[in-house]
Amino acid sequence: MTAATTARRRRRRTAWRFALATLLILVAGALVAPWVGSGAPPEGPALVDERLLPPSWDHPMGTDASARDLLQRMLLGTRVSLGVAVLATTVMLLVGVAWGGIAGFAPPRLDRWMMRFVDAMMATPRLLIVLALVSVTQRMSVPVLALLLGITGWPHLSRVVRARVRELIVTDYVLAARALGTPTWRILVRHVLPGAAPSVVAAGVLAVASIIPLEAALSYYGAGIAPPTPSWGVLLQDVSAHPLDAWWLLAFPAVAIAATVLSVNVLGGQLQRHDSSGQST
Repeated sequence: MTAATTARRRRRRTAWRFALATLLILVAGALVAPWVGSGAPPEGPALVDERLLPPSWDHPMGTDASARDLLQRMLLGTRVSLGVAVLATTVMLLVGVAWGGIAGFAPPRLDRWMMRFVDAMMATPRLLIVLALVSVTQRMSVPVLALLLGITGWPHLSRVVRARVRELIVTDYVLAARALGTPTWRILVRHVLPGAAPSVVAAGVLAVASIIPLEAALSYYGAGIAPPTPSWGVLLQDVSAHPLDAWWLLAFPAVAIAATVLSVNVLGGQLQRHDSSGQST
């Protein structure tokens, strides 16, 4: 092993540890959010006196135009944004694994039709599908938005699962199980899907990185989470009214989105490398 390889591995190890620590901090903030306050505006003179205050000891992230503490709103927004990402990814995993697993085991004709449907969905811009459905549902709750993002994001995951299933069904232990007359569904559940699990987990982690900015963009333009429910995208809406005199309204939500996406991508890339090395051996 050369010195360059050792240094590269050390950098990767440091990067994924930092990424994991960042995500743990965000998850901890989401968990404690209900106990730090409601994020509601104050009453009385404070409603005027505490508007658009910059970061200070009393308000570490400043206040918004309604005199609400931005730190409280950020924690509540973290809970909502991460909740949407986790719920949407769960839906993607359920649909994508089921579709890809069935397609991988299906006869060639059925497999072709199932994959043509996946190709059609992938050829249609996801944002266009989401906006079309949003125009019908109007106001979006957290579960509805998560379901919407999940059912429009599973095609790529299904292709990953199908490809891995196609590799596993020709292995010796699967062929032996078929020779013994084991039912197809049992082979799929007990032998094939566990072998595809590392690839599925890596793809699912990377899917979170695509959902978070998409939710933020939809909420920012009024097509996602509806105020007063906070999310990182909803918090960014306040920037449009005060683009220059309240930099903190942009900085903290933007940093949270960027840090989360970067951390998730680092962890997903690490999982993919481990999966690739495991398959090669």
